[in-house]
Amino acid sequence: MMKSGYVSIIGRPNTGKSTLLNALLDFKLSAVSPKAQTTRASIQGIYMDDESQIIFYDTPGFLKTKNMLDEWMLRDINESIKSSDVILFLYDMKNYKEIFEFQLSKNQRPIAVLNKTDRISEEEAKMIERALKERFDDVVLISALNKVKLDKLIENIKKYLPHDNLFYPEDIITEKPERFFVAEFVRQAVFEIYGEEVPYSTGIIVDEFTEKANRKDYIRVKLLVERDSQKGILIGERGAAIKEVGVRSRKMIEEFLGRNVFLEIFVKVEKGWKDNKGLLRRMWEQM
Repeated sequence: MMKSGYVSIIGRPNTGKSTLLNALLDFKLSAVSPKAQTTRASIQGIYMDDESQIIFYDTPGFLKTKNMLDEWMLRDINESIKSSDVILFLYDMKNYKEIFEFQLSKNQRPIAVLNKTDRISEEEAKMIERALKERFDDVVLISALNKVKLDKLIENIKKYLPHDNLFYPEDIITEKPERFFVAEFVRQAVFEIYGEEVPYSTGIIVDEFTEKANRKDYIRVKLLVERDSQKGILIGERGAAIKEVGVRSRKMIEEFLGRNVFLEIFVKVEKGWKDNKGLLRRMWEQM
């Protein structure tokens, strides 16, 4: 009998949540960057094998809320958790002692996952495993980057899948719209190219996404920043920096869509956009 269920991947920024989802699906669905907080909304990815269908949510990293954007991200995390049957608490060697402050229902199953075991010794891994087992019945040690012990993680999840019906067709990997992934890949390019400040001050709105028969799809993306100085950094000398954003993000978008696109990127100063309900709603509507 096929089993199915919903699983949230939660944890602090930069613990490897997006890398884990991509590795489990063997497909680049989530934006990945060495910088924390690349993901700003929960990303749905659907895993299938001969025995199960697992709908994963890759959530934004937990953080203290400083503005409306942070509050919307935290709400997104909480909604994903509420709808999940299994919660993966993703840790690394730096934050394995942390306790997340929320209650699970009696029907929800927690699993502690220690990631990045390729960066620590076997002795350190066993020590952290013992510490996690004081709080969790299920503990799995993995390396998402190297795809180590992911099969064990899937087997542990399967034990708790509560449903005997499939929620999605077997050939679908996500229900998120294409606009969402366009924004995600542009965001990844921004995080890769710029320094510490600008990526966290940049909002992304996909103004237009038009599919054209026998021609390249047309995509227009607007980057929002809070100050004129940030706009100058984004554009770069003679437009070199923003051109590189376009080159990198277009490559990722075309690989994801499996077709060619014409991508235009513009930069606009919108002071206080992180607390602008109208602009935030536009961003969330494309998600």
